[in-house]
Amino acid sequence: MELEITIIQMVKLSIAVLGAVLGIINTWYNLDKARVKLKVTLAHAIPVGGVDERLKFCVQITNLSAFPLTISEAGVFFKGTDSKGSIVNPVFANGGDWPKKLEPRTSVSVYSQIPEAPVGHKIKCAYAITQCGEVCTGTSGALKQIANKQKS
Repeated sequence: MELEITIIQMVKLSIAVLGAVLGIINTWYNLDKARVKLKVTLAHAIPVGGVDERLKFCVQITNLSAFPLTISEAGVFFKGTDSKGSIVNPVFANGGDWPKKLEPRTSVSVYSQIPEAPVGHKIKCAYAITQCGEVCTGTSGALKQIANKQKS
């Protein structure tokens, strides 16, 4: 019994494999498109003009999702503890208060004083919480400088 593969069978097999691979890629793409994606970074804020001089801290939140998201809270997590430094009285460039609705590919900057850390703990990362309860975290190059300015 000889097993010969004809050119037509090889073409059929190639098309079937290509279809399977494209199906997997399409499934992954659709699942990824439905995920909540936020870019959260820490930044230095430089108070200019008549702004409160104590506002030297900023959490920047960018909606990278394919759908609008509403942000209900932002702040920082601290190393070695479960406590968080929530920004309760934020200052926004466009005014207003929590919650903030972000359309896809838009961002908001949340200005505040540097949150008080528990004794012996420094800032680990910034966070943002959506109204549906998703928590996204992030860091930046400014994190180390901000953490070093904290009282230990």
